Order: sequence, then structure tokens, then C-alpha cells
Amino acid sequence: MSRIPLVLLTGFLGAGKTTVLNGLLTTPEFSDTAVVINEAGEVGLDHLLMEQGPAEPVVMLEAGCLCCRAKGALAPALANLLRRARQGHLPPFERVVVETSGLADPAAVLEGLIADVAFNRHFAFAGIVTVVDVRAAAATLKQHAEARMQVALADRLLLAKTDLVAADEIATARQALSALNPHAAQQVVRPGQASMAAFWPDSLDLPRASTTAMIPSAEPTAFATASLAFSGAIAPDALEAWLDHTITLFGPLLLRMKALLDVAGASRPTVLHVVQGLLHQPLDLKAWPSGDRQNRIVLIGRDVEQQMLADALARLAAVARRTAMFRTGVN
Repeated sequence: MSRIPLVLLTGFLGAGKTTVLNGLLTTPEFSDTAVVINEAGEVGLDHLLMEQGPAEPVVMLEAGCLCCRAKGALAPALANLLRRARQGHLPPFERVVVETSGLADPAAVLEGLIADVAFNRHFAFAGIVTVVDVRAAAATLKQHAEARMQVALADRLLLAKTDLVAADEIATARQALSALNPHAAQQVVRPGQASMAAFWPDSLDLPRASTTAMIPSAEPTAFATASLAFSGAIAPDALEAWLDHTITLFGPLLLRMKALLDVAGASRPTVLHVVQGLLHQPLDLKAWPSGDRQNRIVLIGRDVEQQMLADALARLAAVARRTAMFRTGVN
């Protein structure tokens, strides 16, 4: 049974999350999407509510999408949506977007989901999309730790309200975002021009070359990131041992791990996500991107030395080399 991909949509107060979501939900591509808004979310979907669910606040939007406002933990709301769809009480859905509060810590939201057994069984975490108001980006990132966390953990950054600022201001915002998260793709979104390609993060959007970076911060909380690309299949038991060691070493200070790995014995690439020390159920993609079987991995830590993250990646690359030596009989 294939798992349903889920994207977390975040962004600071007033960034424009709901505007982006409204635009997406008018497109045919998103007609089979379920939207879950957490209880503190900025509810403002413009679509006409066509049908009220009998058991909880689940509504059918005019575009054919489902919308649910979760009253508390997200995992039970997702499980209930899935159960009602399978019972025929709601239309089936192919993907889920969870819109968070503007003050939400995305790592904490994901931690609650990934710790849930049923979520891991039925849903596949597909990434974090963060909407950024380019007009206020510099001040917001400087003043609010929540905004920095939302950007630092993103897989894709959507630049909103670019039509309201000059080109040099957009360039300045891009630089600030890249300094905080060098691995997230940046995409300009304009009213009425939202699309699946602009919004939905590509699980393969990982660095293809060795690179490391330290994220500067004058705040008590500092982020560090390290990434690596390397060749060679990794033995499953050796990968498990590396994961156990790395997650134990960093614990919740390992805010994100995202990896595309060549696991020995598997014909398809394996995607791994770790959030605050919790490992999400691995996902096998259908194919390698462009036939490239390179392992690609990013680590994002909080209040840890960047060199420690780089050393952890070097140990994983060494695991791949040992696997290759064992398979070829080299001592």
C-alpha cells in the first residue's frame, strides 16, 4: 500500500501562506488534495464551502479539495480523514498539505507526527515549504526565532509579495535566506500564478556536490548545516548502525536530516527524513534522478559545531567505501 505524501506549509505571521494556498486550490492539479489547518492556523480559505462533514469540521471546497481544521494533535485528524475517505464518507485524496500557525516551530509539529505509528504507516513526509514575505524578511529573521527556524528547516522557500518591492530588495532577501538555509530552493510566487511545480518540493532537491556551510547568527541559538554527495552502495546493517549512532549523538539537536541513499540490495533510491532526532519511516522512490546513483545527504543542527556534522557525513561515506570493498573482496 503506497503512503500519502504530506507537505508542511509554514511561514511567519502575515507571510502569505493562505494566499498561496488559495491560489493552489484553484488549480486542477490540487483537486485531490486534503488541507489540514492546525487550530491556531490563519484560516482564510476563500473557496465556497459546499458540504459539511457529519462527524467533524471537514468541508468540501468548490475546487474538489477537502479542508479540515484540526482541534489539537494533527495525527488523529489525519487518521480520521483517511478512515472516512476509505469508508466512502469523503472523496479520496492523493496528497495532504498541513498549514501551520505563523508562530509554529515546524520541527515540533513534525515531531508530533513522526512519533505517531499510524502516521508513519499511512503517510510519507514530503517536505517543508516556507512562505517568506520579502518586504519584511530581514527584520522578521532578525527579531523572531520562529521565523529563523521556519526558514532553516525548509526544503523550498516561496518568495511572496515580490511585486511590492524593488529588485535590489529581492536580491537582499535572497541572500539572507541563503545564508540561513543554503540548500532550500527559492521560488517566486505571484498572486494567481501558483502551480504544483512551484509549491511541491522535490525529494531529490539535494546537493549533488560536496559542500559545507556555517550559518552565522548573533542569537543564542545558532544553526549549522553540512552536506555531502558521494558514490557507493551502503550495506543496510551498516546504515542502521550509522543512523543509531548519529541520532544518539545529536539527539533533538539534529533538527533535520534529509537523504537520498543507495542502499545495497535495493534497486530504487531510499529517502530518509529525521526531525529532532526522530526517524521517519523510509521511503523508496520510483527511480533515480537522471540515472545518477549518488548518495546525497544534508544535516541541519542547532547549537552544534558544524565540524561535528561534517564528521558524521564523512563516517557515512566511509561506510559506503567499506561496503564496496567487501562486495569486491578487497581487504
